[in-house]
Amino acid sequence: MEQIIFALDNHRIMKKILLVALLGIAIPFLTSFSPDNGKFLKVALSKASPNYLNWIRKADSTILFVDLSSLKPQDALKELQSCSGLVLTGGGDIDPSLYMAGNRDDCKDVDHDRDVLEKTLIDNALTLKMPILGICRGEQMLNVFMGGSLITDIPSYMKITHPGKKTGIERDASAAETSIMADSESGQEEKVKEKAWTTVVHQCDDYIRCYHSVRLDPKSLLRSIVGCDTGMVTTNHHQAALSLGKDLKKNAQADDGVIEGIEWSDPKGRSFMLGVQWHPERMDLSNDFSGKILQRFVSEIKEYSLTVNKLK
Repeated sequence: MEQIIFALDNHRIMKKILLVALLGIAIPFLTSFSPDNGKFLKVALSKASPNYLNWIRKADSTILFVDLSSLKPQDALKELQSCSGLVLTGGGDIDPSLYMAGNRDDCKDVDHDRDVLEKTLIDNALTLKMPILGICRGEQMLNVFMGGSLITDIPSYMKITHPGKKTGIERDASAAETSIMADSESGQEEKVKEKAWTTVVHQCDDYIRCYHSVRLDPKSLLRSIVGCDTGMVTTNHHQAALSLGKDLKKNAQADDGVIEGIEWSDPKGRSFMLGVQWHPERMDLSNDFSGKILQRFVSEIKEYSLTVNKLK
């Protein structure tokens, strides 16, 4: 009899262990699964690359992706309807004619078709009140879509607005070289050089190691997300927002005053929308300017999915 009872107890214990194990596997999937439509969460990217996909997967490995860059606007809109979030990714410069800058020789890799596609996507996503995250070029496109303008070339702009002043941006190439050289030397020598090098470099050849500090608006959504006033971000851009679009405000800036992020000036009644000039997808998640932004965006798309499914 004791052996039978012991066997039954072991059977119950094994069932509990199995149940816990199954839940451990199932819960991560269920958090991204929408029971109302039987589909996993899907994120649209204006132009995908492994960096963005791997970054988002670190927050939730079950999220699906759709790259809209090869689609015609009408087909891209159909795909967007099945998504719960839109990421406007980095890339070449925006056509300057879209923000009344005329023809500019300092604009590089302009892709008119991509400009048209992204403007269409933003318009539809805002109508749907879908969460939007703009990164680098994506942040700039959000500003242009809302009627803002861009600095077409930061080094040239700084030379004109600050003639004779060593702002750092006009010494972009040499400063970038110094940065790379310092990184390969001893830590002590690097610290000494950093003290002497007080410039802001927004773009350099070794973009993975091209970091600078940003300061946040203490009353901004971005500040509430990352939980700190300043931080170091990786950067790779020669353009930036100049005049802000309608209903937008800057949430971050570099030490030279260049705008590094935008958001709604009044978010009431509006969907989540955040634009950052840096590349959080190239940064470690332990950096709050990457990890916490990702966490908030994924949280927003999950909430959006639940809301949309309830309305169906």
